Amino acid sequence: MELPSFCSNFLRKFLPSIPANRALAQKLAHNSAAGVKYLAGALFIALPSMTANAQIYSPLALKQDVANFLATHYAQEPHERLDIKVGNLDSRLRLEACAEPLHFNLQDSTGLGGSISVQTRCPTPQGWAVHVPAQVMIYRQIPVAARTIARGEHINDSHLTNTLTNVSSIRQGYALDREQILGKEAKRNIGQGEAFKTSSLDAPTAIKRGEIVTLQAQAGAIKVVSSGVALADGRLGQKIRVRNSSSDRIVTGVVLNQGLVQTL
Repeated sequence: MELPSFCSNFLRKFLPSIPANRALAQKLAHNSAAGVKYLAGALFIALPSMTANAQIYSPLALKQDVANFLATHYAQEPHERLDIKVGNLDSRLRLEACAEPLHFNLQDSTGLGGSISVQTRCPTPQGWAVHVPAQVMIYRQIPVAARTIARGEHINDSHLTNTLTNVSSIRQGYALDREQILGKEAKRNIGQGEAFKTSSLDAPTAIKRGEIVTLQAQAGAIKVVSSGVALADGRLGQKIRVRNSSSDRIVTGVVLNQGLVQTL
C-alpha cells in the first residue's frame, strides 16, 4: 500500500533536494510504514526550526525604544540638559516583535521626571504589555537666593541668581521662574543658594491697619466708590475688614491693589 498523496509529494520534494537522498525518496514514497516514520521524524526536526525563526523583540531593543520615547517627550519641557536612564529588564524576557507601532503610556504625576514608569504595549490582538521603569533628570536654570534673605524682606531682582538645577529632584512646590518670586515677601529666612519654596513666599502687604483706603462696590455696570479705614493689614487677594467712613458700617472686602479694596 502506498502513502497518501500529500506524504508521497512531501518525500519526493523534500529528500531529492539532497542528491544522496534521491534513491531513498523513491523507496520511501512506495513504502507506507517506513515513509510515515520518516515523515514524522522530518516534521519533528523542521517544526522547532520554524518556531526559532519567529522574530524576537529583545529587552535591549525595548530599552532603546523607551529611551527614545522619553527623550522626545521631555524635550518639550524647558531644560538645559536631559539625563535618561532606563531600568534593567529581566534578560529572560521573551517578546515577539510587534507588527504595529508600539503604544507608550507615561506615568509621571508631576511632569518633572524623576522615578517614572512607561507602560509599553503591542496593540495587536495577541499583543503584550510591559511596565518599564526609568529615571529622568531634567536640568534647567532656576532662580535661587543670591544671598541670605531675612523673613519679611520684599524680594527684588538683586536677591536672585540663576543656577543649573536638577528640577526632577526638588519636585513640586518650588518656584521655577522669577515671575513667581519677584515682589513677594519672605515668610521665613532663606539661605544663600537655596531654591524658593512657594510655601516660603507671600504676597506683599498692600494695605496697613489704620490706612485710609478706597472702597469699591460694583453691581453689574454700576460702580460705587467710597473711602474707609482698614481694620487690619492686608495682602493682595486677602480679605480684610474696613470701616466705611460715610456710613460707619464695617464691611469685608478683597485687597485688589495698594490702597484699593473690592467689597463683597
